[in-house]
Amino acid sequence: MELSWRYSRRRDPPVPVMDLTLERFPVEVAVDTGFDGDVLIPFSLFKSLGFLSALSKDEFSLLLPDSRKLGLYTSRCRVKLGDESFESTVHSSPEVEKKVVGRAFLRAFVAALDGGKEELTIRRADG
Repeated sequence: MELSWRYSRRRDPPVPVMDLTLERFPVEVAVDTGFDGDVLIPFSLFKSLGFLSALSKDEFSLLLPDSRKLGLYTSRCRVKLGDESFESTVHSSPEVEKKVVGRAFLRAFVAALDGGKEELTIRRADG
């Protein structure tokens, strides 16, 4: 599996993004290598997908740019990327409005950012 996406121009400067499906709900997420978790989504989406009823006991926090630590709700969910489907961890907080994938999610992949072409390409790390 190898997938590519153009950087999103809805932000300035453009950022690398990918399209995921969380429990059958399509989501465009930015790649954020500063986030240590898997998938971070807005609380309204987290709640509407029913993740509050299946919270994990794992504690996870987000370090904000102003050095505050924000505790996150955490759940497990089915993620679809291209034709592949797998379990992943999803995080949120009422204070979060971002949709991102972080380093924990990316560990399963080899990712290439081509700044000149403004393109993100990923493939499975195991093949």
